Amino acid sequence: KNKWTSQAGAVTFHQSSSLIVKERSEVHINCRHDDSALILMLWYRRSEDAAMTLIGYGYETSQNYEGQMEQEFTLARKGTVEGVLTVREARQKHSAVYFCAASTHYRYAGAGSRLNLQNI
Repeated sequence: KNKWTSQAGAVTFHQSSSLIVKERSEVHINCRHDDSALILMLWYRRSEDAAMTLIGYGYETSQNYEGQMEQEFTLARKGTVEGVLTVREARQKHSAVYFCAASTHYRYAGAGSRLNLQNI
């Protein structure tokens, strides 16, 4: 699997890079960072024709979604430093770059994961 590693401040992020998937498939975008003090993980989406949008955020045991995002996405944590964003049923409208970020007081972000759908 392709992974991107990026550094923000002194925090290193490892995130899925480009993903090409079939329409209506379930897609998992993984993120991991190396600072266990950053207990809050946030997920953003940047579409080509829109500004960056917050999907949701959460701690190890509780996830919070913006607006109606919970109908399309699932956030999950695998401990303090790992998380997964799931696109439940990928559609063309989900083609975007997805960013994970981590926070205590400051926000650090990874390089992003590009999701492209292919028509088959």
